[in-house]
Formats: sequence, structure tokens, C-alpha cells
Amino acid sequence: MTRSVAPKWMPACWRHCAVIAALLMSFSSLAGCSLGVMAGKAIWGDPKTQSEFRNRTGTDLTKGDKTLLVVVQTPQSVETELPSLDLDLIDAITRRLKLHGVKVIEPDQVAKWIDTNGGHFDHPTELAQRFETDFIAVIDVEQFTFHDATSPNLYHGEAAGQVQVYEVHEVAGSKQAQQVFGANFRNQYPQHGPVPVDQLSPKMFQKRFIDNLSDRLGSRFYDYRIGDEF
Repeated sequence: MTRSVAPKWMPACWRHCAVIAALLMSFSSLAGCSLGVMAGKAIWGDPKTQSEFRNRTGTDLTKGDKTLLVVVQTPQSVETELPSLDLDLIDAITRRLKLHGVKVIEPDQVAKWIDTNGGHFDHPTELAQRFETDFIAVIDVEQFTFHDATSPNLYHGEAAGQVQVYEVHEVAGSKQAQQVFGANFRNQYPQHGPVPVDQLSPKMFQKRFIDNLSDRLGSRFYDYRIGDEF
């Protein structure tokens, strides 16, 4: 087999690219396309999966100037045990969106507005008229538990609910929020099964579960790699 070597006069960065290209061509010709794909993944990583938001709306929130407002609602049964769950989730999801380049409305501003309005709102249009945003994501958490249903001595987080996204339009001189898609979600943590309560403190398990749920909900709004673990 003839060995491909980039000329010495070629700039270092070009020589590097030329060597990579030659290696990929060699892999493909010697062992078929599958090995070439594996070599490409080893160099560039797993391909990205398009986010649900982008699939539904055609908008890539990581590019351009479009902004997203995130609000979380929890039922009274959950608020009694975890009164700050809605704020914790808004904060955690927002941080993940920012890390992936999504422009978001600051969660403190949203939380303050909701608090001054009695802790609730009737329709996302109220948020559209108060904040300068292009989209509003309303996450309704209908179920949220930390313990396994069969034993209080086991941690096994489970959350379920709905994600509804609204696009803000101006109608007759007034901003209106119109729903563009909705989807259910259900998440269990850890996925491999329950964890004995003597292995983690309640606060540590709660934090890990909220982080995991925030990753899964956040990934609906930005492209992610197939190999990413949530």
C-alpha cells in the first residue's frame, strides 16, 4: 500500500487536514464504508441529532437573535413537599440552554413577575406582553417523586408532564402567544434502577435528579450528539 504523505512545503494545518483525509480514504477503501464512518466518528465525534424544537418550528435557537422564555408549573401536591421545585428547574434548564448558545430570558426576571402576579398566570400571552421574547416554553410538571413506589428505602426519581411551546406574534397591535407544538415527557432516574437511600443524602439525590431532568428537557431546544448521556 502506498503511504500518503503531505508535502513538506505545505503549511502545518493543511498537512494535518491532508493526512486526516488520506486516512479516511484508506479506511473506506480497505474495510468498507462502515469503518470509514467509525474513523470519522473517532475524529469528529458522533453526529448531532436535530432538536425537537427545530424539527417542529424550523428555527435553530443557537443561531440568530431569537429568544426563549422558560417557565415551569408544578401541582399543589408537589409544591407542598418541594416548594422551590419550579424555580430550581427554571434555573437549571436556563443554565443548560445558555451553555448551548440559546438566548434566554433571565429566570430571576420571570420568577419575580410570576411572584408579583400571585404565583400563576392564565395564559402565556400575559408573559408575551410583559417580556421581549420570541418563544415561550411552558413546562407543566404533573408528577414528581424521589422514592421508589415499592420501597421508601430506595431512591428512584420519576417525573412526568407536558412541554408546550408558544410563538409570540403581534395581532392587531397587541402581542399574542400562539402554540406551535406540545409534547409529553416522562423521565426516570437512574435509568438502571433504584439506589439505596443510605448511599446518598436526600439533597444530593434531589440535585442529581433535577440536573438529569433539566438536561433532558433542555435538549428539546438544541441539537445534541447521539452519544450524549442525560
